[in-house]
Amino acid sequence: MEIELNNLIEKIKKEGVDKAEKDANSIINQAKEKANGIIRDAEEKKAEIIKEAELCVSQLKKTQEKALKQAARDILLTLRGRVIEFFQRVVKEKVADQLKSDVLKEIIVKTLSNFRKDQELDVDILLSKEDKEKLKKYLFDALSQEAKKHITLTPVKGIEKGFRIGEKGKDSYFDFSDEAIAEAFARYLNPQLVEILDIDLGLGGGKT
Repeated sequence: MEIELNNLIEKIKKEGVDKAEKDANSIINQAKEKANGIIRDAEEKKAEIIKEAELCVSQLKKTQEKALKQAARDILLTLRGRVIEFFQRVVKEKVADQLKSDVLKEIIVKTLSNFRKDQELDVDILLSKEDKEKLKKYLFDALSQEAKKHITLTPVKGIEKGFRIGEKGKDSYFDFSDEAIAEAFARYLNPQLVEILDIDLGLGGGKT
């Protein structure tokens, strides 16, 4: 009877141990599956995060490059504009410097000789107040008495150097002012200057 009891106890122990081991293995396997699932999810999320980060970096790099190119283009266009503006100012100053009283008198006399082929034509010469005072005596000394009757010197504020000439009472004039002559020079020379200053900025060609 004692032997049977011992056998029963051993059997119960063995069954308990086996069940415990089985339960433990089941728990371990479930834990492993969960861990593997967590790892897989983490790997997938990691790949997504890396992909998104790379995309953001790429977009940011493109945006920065575009902004830098635009900034460089704006700076060079501004510089080119200032060079052209400086060039035009220098041309005007040089033209004005050449239109001194003696030169101006000679130009006006020659222009009048061609302009007044009709001796009865009344001519109006527009020029600065300063040049009018300087040229009045010298210019009229170079003209005949009859010619003086048909010529009027009119000072205007819009002319610094040079003159405009036209038929009196009419609104059209031939413009020989420093500004008009400088503008004519600039129209001829500016394209060449722009060509020299033209720079390929990598934004669809060098010409703007």
